[in-house]
Amino acid sequence: MPYPSSVSFQWKSPLAIALTSSIQLNVKSTCNTDCMNFLKSNFNHTISFPLQQQTGLQDFKVSLFKEIDLPRITPSVSSVITDVVVELSSSNPMPKLQIGFDESYILEVTTNSISIKAVTVYGARHAFETLLQLIRISSNKFVISQLPIKISDAPRFKWRGLMVDPSRNPLSPLMFKRIIDTLASVKANVLHIHLSDAQTFVFESKKYPLLHQKGMYDESFVLTQSFLRELAQYGANRGVIVYGEIDTPAHTASWNLGYPGVVANCWDYIVSTSMRYGENVLSLNPANPNTFPIIDALMKELSDTFGTDYVHVGGDEVWTSGWSKSKEYSDIQKFMKSKGLNSLTELEGYFNKYAQEQVIHNGKHPVVWEEVFKKGNADKNTIIQVWDDIRLLQQVVNSGYKAIFSAGFYLDKQMPLCNSYDSSTCVNTHSMWVWTNRDMYDNDPVKSLSSSEKENVLGGEGCSWGESTDEQNFFDRVFQRYSAIAERLWSKESVVDKESHEVRANYLRCLDVRRDIMKGTGPLYHSFCQLPKKEKSN
Repeated sequence: MPYPSSVSFQWKSPLAIALTSSIQLNVKSTCNTDCMNFLKSNFNHTISFPLQQQTGLQDFKVSLFKEIDLPRITPSVSSVITDVVVELSSSNPMPKLQIGFDESYILEVTTNSISIKAVTVYGARHAFETLLQLIRISSNKFVISQLPIKISDAPRFKWRGLMVDPSRNPLSPLMFKRIIDTLASVKANVLHIHLSDAQTFVFESKKYPLLHQKGMYDESFVLTQSFLRELAQYGANRGVIVYGEIDTPAHTASWNLGYPGVVANCWDYIVSTSMRYGENVLSLNPANPNTFPIIDALMKELSDTFGTDYVHVGGDEVWTSGWSKSKEYSDIQKFMKSKGLNSLTELEGYFNKYAQEQVIHNGKHPVVWEEVFKKGNADKNTIIQVWDDIRLLQQVVNSGYKAIFSAGFYLDKQMPLCNSYDSSTCVNTHSMWVWTNRDMYDNDPVKSLSSSEKENVLGGEGCSWGESTDEQNFFDRVFQRYSAIAERLWSKESVVDKESHEVRANYLRCLDVRRDIMKGTGPLYHSFCQLPKKEKSN
């Protein structure tokens, strides 16, 4: 899981090998210290430690009646394998972590060997995850049966991500690392952190510290720059790119707590209309002298902190009434006149373009929500994230932009395919929460595009908006269904068997709970997953 590009094996063959938790990594290629440390760390994380955790446990089971998971065979073990041989073919097997690096691998298991061939360490890391899923428990032994097995694999999309939103409900540093580990286990490679919104400002700004000091519930939940650098490196060690988002010009009410006046004050209008979540309407005040210097500083700090190639500047859901109904509207009109802006829509575009220019000036690629493209304000270097109107995806790529899609992948929704422009998609066909993963699995907006159009689609992101998730329910709400998104972004377009996916995702969930990284995630359906006993503390 996700299902590989090509799999060959001997169906129901009892021919098998055994291995133990002391199995060793054997790297046959030239590999410098960083390369070797990466492989050793991930081999221990993905193979050695999980096997240690599973020692003495019973095998995972789905059904007492049918061969839903594995055929019921008694393995005939021909040998005990003591090492996994890895060969890397690139002269630079550990390139800079960026979108588009080679993640392919070939995994072969025979009666006398386990071998992995990959171009880079990132492909080898994916192979470790696949290998773990092949290993089953039989008569207190770890075995791989139905030999020989050959798996050739590579991702369908380059960008396979998850957006998390600690600006609504905070998440601890340990939680972020568990999220990265879980993403790596499903072969995802991007973590997008939404660092600010109307409710709170969670990013530490050294240039404008009152943003987080006044704009957060408690400073202990502020994500410091030192931690985010550490997190970006932690992600790199798992092959996961970590990048941040500061939303502008809307969703910025929290900025005003630290620097009064940088947000246009339309609270009277919000109260008078009894608007739900009205704080989201407030937008930055262009007439305040601090507003644009703060944007400059934040874009620079984001670029420097994460060190990756991407900075998300938001740009979604701008309500022009947030300006026209504000107490500063006359000053805003004067600003517009000085810049030759003839409408509030043009003012929105001014903000959009300004933020992108700062990111480009810092040598990074801006990422924006779809509205920036829709209103003609996207720079050609900018990546467009299509989140609402999936029909825009084709327009975006035909206009020469790179795109990622999130429409239909909103993990805070029970009906992820519900589109405002098509009421037929808003019928809840699955009343059980866990089965809504099938709706996400069915979501493949790229399949109708031409080959040339698909070339500009980098991939997609699931989005976990944080209004109703925190430390207590995050993994159950998000990762119970993210496996469907992960498979859609990795596996071939022809892989569409939802029931097969559920069985494989259920087993991977069991493995990840056993290795302590998907703890708190419920099963997709009935199953038996014995967990290691924990020592009781006093």
